[in-house]
Amino acid sequence: MKNRISKLVDQYGKPIQAASTAVAIIPRRAGRMSYDATRDTEEYRRHWANADAFDANSANSKAVRLKGMQRSRYEAGSNGMYAGILRTQCNLVIGIGPRLRMTTKNKNFNDFVEKEFGRWATRIQLRRKLWCMAHARLMDGEAFALMQTNPAIPMGRVQLDLTLIEADQVQTPYGPFDDPNYTDGIKRDQYGNVLWYDVLKYHPGASQALLNTEAIRVSPRQMLHWSKLERPGECRSMPACISTLNLGASARRFREATLRKAEIQADFAVLLESTLPPEDGLLPEQMSSYEIEKAMMTMLPDGTKPSQLKVDTPSAQYREFNDSHISETARPISQARNVAAMDSSNSSFASGKLDYIAGNLEVDVEREDCTDQVLDPLFEEWFAEWSLVDPRDQGAPDHRWDFPAHPVIDVKADALARDTNLRNGTLTLRQAYNDQGYDFEEKLVEMAEDYFGDSSDANVKKMREILLYTHYAQAAPRNAPALPGTESAAPAAQPVGATK
Repeated sequence: MKNRISKLVDQYGKPIQAASTAVAIIPRRAGRMSYDATRDTEEYRRHWANADAFDANSANSKAVRLKGMQRSRYEAGSNGMYAGILRTQCNLVIGIGPRLRMTTKNKNFNDFVEKEFGRWATRIQLRRKLWCMAHARLMDGEAFALMQTNPAIPMGRVQLDLTLIEADQVQTPYGPFDDPNYTDGIKRDQYGNVLWYDVLKYHPGASQALLNTEAIRVSPRQMLHWSKLERPGECRSMPACISTLNLGASARRFREATLRKAEIQADFAVLLESTLPPEDGLLPEQMSSYEIEKAMMTMLPDGTKPSQLKVDTPSAQYREFNDSHISETARPISQARNVAAMDSSNSSFASGKLDYIAGNLEVDVEREDCTDQVLDPLFEEWFAEWSLVDPRDQGAPDHRWDFPAHPVIDVKADALARDTNLRNGTLTLRQAYNDQGYDFEEKLVEMAEDYFGDSSDANVKKMREILLYTHYAQAAPRNAPALPGTESAAPAAQPVGATK
């Protein structure tokens, strides 16, 4: 035993007297505490046999990435469910394509730039190329595009164009193994900035690649690299569903086994059961087979009775396995089962809506990656050629990208929620239109033209006042003062639910 003096004091600075200052010294328990996942039992040792301590780039080595890409492409070409999952995700991320919206203070400048960029995007088929890049991002793990001049575009116009290349073409044929900043196909400095990309002149799977394995160095300003950063220091990425890629093979085996079972049950239409000994000569030879004619009555041998195999195909186990397989396959990209399978027959209306929440968050993350790694660098390069202004000196003008709105399951509930938020001031009209993928200023012009037959500045201003009065009148308290400029737009405001 050992006596200790308490060092705790009260609000007056006096030591607090404990009931007993005797403290027993408890010997430390022998051994050590650990997590279940870190124990080295024989069962766990076999389960974690393939765990390694590689860094991100060593784990995603050239050989590993190539094998992962090849198998992912094979699965996309052989497994309709996996191909559909990738296509659905691309449609959710890109859809009909994002639209450029300029946000400078000069409205005429904004309209002019948006129209010029829209014409150029249509000319080079930008939407199709963005969709293809999104598909490669998911199937291969990363997507690359070269920004270069296309001489086929007439002079006097922006000749910038995108040339899409597959991820396995971005590689270093004989990379240095002693340079930690040189990952296969990408050379970086000590701060992580890309110095150049190594791009093979020909795809490694092309016949021309056998004669020429030379790689060219591409400046990072010319290269668009769309990938997802999942580990610190990671330079190259794996396919999005690499963790569930093997499920396609097990699904095919289970489907084929179920089909074989159904075929066997169909082939054995009738089985003859007998209690007589085979040496009596009254029965056909064992395991022999005979054809049966339709609409025929026949007499069976004495002592026999007919029976059939039990038909239970497709079994409940197959349906459960198929649903579970679809859910697990699409889980790495947060895609719900009813979305991946394009089947909500087993979902209620509420659960079907809830399943979209996590998926929409994943789509928003992919869109931001697309904006940062593809759209913004592409717009800077386009604006530099269009305006002959180097964006590195002045920067591209203020802008944003309007992606297609997320699918709405309950249109009425969504409209009521938006109307409520507009009334209580937690949502503005501009933000409401942004959420729908529209530009509020453009819609004002359209509404002025529809309601007044003319989209002049005066009518646009009048339309703005009407919209302002409409939402102010619905939410304003009784006897609230009229907003400036709305006195003549409509009669005095009435509170919600008020009667004349």
